[in-house]
Formats: sequence, C-alpha cells, structure tokens
Amino acid sequence: MSLSASLLAIHAQTDSKERATQYRALLSSLLASAPDLHPGRSTLHPPQHPQPLAESIHEILTHAVAEQTGLVTSRQMLQDFVTLFAEAAANAGERDTVVAAVRKAWEAALAVMQPRAVAFEEQISTVREHLASLYESAEEWDEAAKMLQGIPLDSGHRSVAPSYKLRIYIHIVRLLLESDDAVGAEAYLNRAALLVDASTPAEQIIHFKSCQARILDQKRSFLLAAGKYLELSYTSEIHESVRTQLLGQAVTCAVLAGAGPQRSRMLATLYKDDRLRDTPDLAPANDILQKMYLGRVLRPQHVAHFAPTLAPHQLARLADGSTVLDRAVTQHNLLAASNIYTNISFAQLATLLAISVPTAEKTAARMIADGNLAGEIDQMETVIHFRKTKRSEAWDNSVAGLCHHVDGVVDTLAKK
Repeated sequence: MSLSASLLAIHAQTDSKERATQYRALLSSLLASAPDLHPGRSTLHPPQHPQPLAESIHEILTHAVAEQTGLVTSRQMLQDFVTLFAEAAANAGERDTVVAAVRKAWEAALAVMQPRAVAFEEQISTVREHLASLYESAEEWDEAAKMLQGIPLDSGHRSVAPSYKLRIYIHIVRLLLESDDAVGAEAYLNRAALLVDASTPAEQIIHFKSCQARILDQKRSFLLAAGKYLELSYTSEIHESVRTQLLGQAVTCAVLAGAGPQRSRMLATLYKDDRLRDTPDLAPANDILQKMYLGRVLRPQHVAHFAPTLAPHQLARLADGSTVLDRAVTQHNLLAASNIYTNISFAQLATLLAISVPTAEKTAARMIADGNLAGEIDQMETVIHFRKTKRSEAWDNSVAGLCHHVDGVVDTLAKK
C-alpha cells in the first residue's frame, strides 16, 4: 500500500484515539525502515515506502496540517513526529549521508508547518532548535542564529517560561559572536539581561557574563572586557583550562586598553595574580604585562612575541592605519618616556616610539588633553616637557628610602 493510501485509510477511521495510534505506528514504521537513516542495512527486505525520507515526511506532515485532519489530531501527529524523528536521527549516527538526510527532513518539516505557525508554535520551535543544532555543527553560524531568531517567544498564543527565553537568547548571542556580529549579539544580550535574576541557574549566568565579555572585547571596550574576563577566571564552576584562557584574555584586553589610571589599576591587579607566573602557556602575555606594569619601554621584539596571540578583531586597523596594539604600545612607551626624561624633542620622541614626528606630537597632545599624561607642549621649540605626578614623586621617594636602608645595611655589615 502506498503512503498516500495508508494515510487515507487511517483518516477514514472514526475513533480519534485509534487514528492517533495508527498515525504514530505509521511514522514509526517509516522511520525504522528508511534507507536514508540506515544506509548500511541489508536490502533483502525493501522498505514499504521507498521514496526519499524528506519526501515521505513532507507527504505525512502535509496530511497532518491539513484543515480536514482536525487541530487536535494535527498537533498530536506533529508532536509524535518531532519526538520519534529526533530519537531516530540520534540513533542513526553521524555519517555525512545520514546528517544530510536528517537536515533535509527537518527542513521539509519546517516548510510544511510554517504556514500555520500560530497553530503549531511549540512543534515549530522544537524543529527550529534541531535545525539550529545541525547548522551549528556545520559551523554555519548565521543560519543557526536565524533559525533560533524565528522561534516565536513573544507571540502571546502560548506561555513561554522565562528560563527558556533566556536560554534561546543566550544561544543566539553566542552564535552571532561566532559570526563576528557584535551589534546583533548586543541587541539580544540586552533582551537576555531583562530575564536574569536570582533564580537563574549558575550555568546560564556564566554564559551570560562570557557573552558580555566577548561583546565588550569585539567592540574594543578592552578595559571593561578585561574586568569581565578576570571575574570569570575566578569562577570555580568553570573548568580550570577555560579559566586559564579567560585569564589570558583579561591580560590581552588590559594590554590593548587605552592608557589611563583605570588601566594602570587593572595592570597592577593582573601583575599580582600568581596564576600568570604558574602557567607557561601565558608566558607571552605575562612578559608584556610585566614590562607595562614596571614602566619599561617596549621594543619591537617584545611586541612581535605578543602579537601572534591576538584574535583577528584585535588586529583590525584603525582609521589612521595603525592597529589597536600599535596604539596601546605607543601610548605606553610615551608614558615610560615621561618617567625617564624631563623633556624631549618631538624628533627624539618619534625615534623612541618608532613613529612619525606628527604622529608623536598628536599622540602626546591627545594624552595630555585626556589627562593620561602630565606635561606641556612647546610647539615653538618642538619640545614636550613632562611633569612629575604625585604618584611619580611618591615612587621616587620610596626608591630613595629603599636605597637609604640598603646603604645602612651595607655600612653595618662593613663594620662587622
């Protein structure tokens, strides 16, 4: 008997419960014998309905969503299909031909159900989740995100739990971040933020904070991102290897952040973190962190050792043609020079910073205007005069005091 004839025979049944049972049995039989799901099975006993799986599912579901089938029966058929097919697909394995057949079948199912989306919201949502999972496995991030974005969460035709909404929103954010769409990810993160409360599971809180950090990172709000990464690196629920990566990201973002007091505090916090010295994988990041914290001038070889650890978006070009790393290194070296020199000509400063004279002057002027560098520019003499800050004076006094104590110890030892 053909599939069409089987469906018509079942539809002719007067008992609704018997119809539902027979529809489910037909689905089970179809999935159990489908060659697309069992490519290695013997062909001695050919399937009752030999047409491709996607076509069979399209025919069954077209019958299911038809007006004459009845809404109650239709919903039951679709729910049975979603449950049975998800189980069959999971048991079929991950061979390329099987995955392709499963993907086509889910797509066929969605195409049939979508025109009556209001009536079958729950079943459509489940199908979209399965398709999104397949797209994600194939690293088709945009398609996976679009599939989840199509799930009706605020339609008003069904009650959706806030925890389910939050899970979907965070999943969308993660997919959009994989496709480097920080703007779209932030929009969905803002929706998710309205659903986070004291009852939110710890795992979802971690995913939410991780997304926050990655969005700030991609938006080049490096100082805020460093704080988020550092906070996550202390979370005990996260695996130790992941916490190490988060700590490394915190250091990277702190290094790339613009000069200023807040960045200096972040560098100090990270410098005192013993985990950096105990992790060989973070040696390049720890090396440049130490030099920045101690106010040493960064040489090209130091930067070249650190640059390969950066992500593509952290190497993007700015409007002036330089990279974020170039800007951070230039600003740091300018601050380091202010601790060494009382004044310096722009030509000498440009040589020290390995940049052009106009760029050196412009960088110094911007840092002075922003309050990140204490000094004055004499454009007539093309010289910049650095002023000692209270912090520098306190540091000098501390060093002088330490030297005095060392001299005292040496004198005492000499007398003995």
